Amino acid sequence: QVIAYSRRRYRILGETLDVAVGNCIDRLARLLQIPNAPSPGYNVEQLAKRGHPKIHQKPRTRTRKQRGGTLKIPFFVSQAVTPKLLESGEATPEDLCFSLQETAFAMLAEVTERALALTRARHLLLVGGVAC
Repeated sequence: QVIAYSRRRYRILGETLDVAVGNCIDRLARLLQIPNAPSPGYNVEQLAKRGHPKIHQKPRTRTRKQRGGTLKIPFFVSQAVTPKLLESGEATPEDLCFSLQETAFAMLAEVTERALALTRARHLLLVGGVAC
């Protein structure tokens, strides 16, 4: 979530539509049988460094009147699509990790930039595993 705190109130400015970004990364790691140690996100990041943007998906955000935007996870992080991409040779595990990381980052950056502009905030605090 992208949340603003002002006047003793929290406002949700952006959120995921289906699963949290960290869960999305974990889901891809499980599908690709990437080990959990030290963490799935770290291992996905290491594989992404060797990947190529073959199936890079443009960020898909939807704006709601009262919120800065909602995010939909990339289509390729599903039990139906991922094995097909790997079997056909259309993508490698590294390519999938790269694409997920780039797509998720672009989506989060877009919603965060919109939230900063809306709130005119001078500070940004990132917390949680994905921020790490």
